[in-house]
Amino acid sequence: MADHKAELRETLRKMEVATGEAAAACLPRLVARLRHHETRLPGHPLIRPWRRWRIRRLADAVEETRWHVEQGRLARMGGLSGRR
Repeated sequence: MADHKAELRETLRKMEVATGEAAAACLPRLVARLRHHETRLPGHPLIRPWRRWRIRRLADAVEETRWHVEQGRLARMGGLSGRR
């Protein structure tokens, strides 16, 4: 049973590392999109609510991506932490 648990932990660690690497590859583009929407905020009055919604969604995505990058870094170092 101990071997099975160790194998499962190793598989989870590899998955966290891979997810962290994928998230790190996506992060620059997400940040660029967020900055793009933030700089165009005033815009047309009919589009403002959508743009604010889009900024919130992109900010949440950036935060989530950064969390995955950090989890991947922790997994590479040998430790994993639980979700907030």
